[in-house]
Amino acid sequence: MSLFLGWLPDAATQAALARLRAEVEAALPIGAPRHDWRVPAQWHMTLRYLGEQLDEVARARIESAMAGFAATAAPADATITGTQHWPHARVLVARIDASPALKTLLKQLEADAQGSGFPKERAQTAHITLAYLPRGATPPALAGIDANIPLCIERIDLLQTVQGGYDTLASRPLTGSRTA
Repeated sequence: MSLFLGWLPDAATQAALARLRAEVEAALPIGAPRHDWRVPAQWHMTLRYLGEQLDEVARARIESAMAGFAATAAPADATITGTQHWPHARVLVARIDASPALKTLLKQLEADAQGSGFPKERAQTAHITLAYLPRGATPPALAGIDANIPLCIERIDLLQTVQGGYDTLASRPLTGSRTA
């Protein structure tokens, strides 16, 4: 049962992701490995992994850090630019072009998490998982699956993995000012 800071796509973004998924499914060659497709309730972008469980003290620390962070951080733009198989992780992802603002947001979340007592984590590569592939499967070549789906990360959520999706344990809008 993982816990993490994340971003959940709104209805318009979910609709765009559904169209992208349908385009990928239609482009899969005959004999392609089975794809275990994620459903909209499972679509998210991980901003900072926290661990498998949080005790009350750790949860209070991260929620306090979220409140402080959200009060000063501005919404960040990004763009889904297409899809990509990541063979090492056995996943098909919606590839996200992280804007400088999103990269800054990710770095600041990492610093705030470490400042709240969480160990250093590897840097996040912005993406949304669309499907998992079976162990040992060779991902098919998918040419020409491009997209231009704008995203606006306007809030951060403390999410917990549950069967079929995520529970939102806390949520904060990003209310800081955008810089010109």
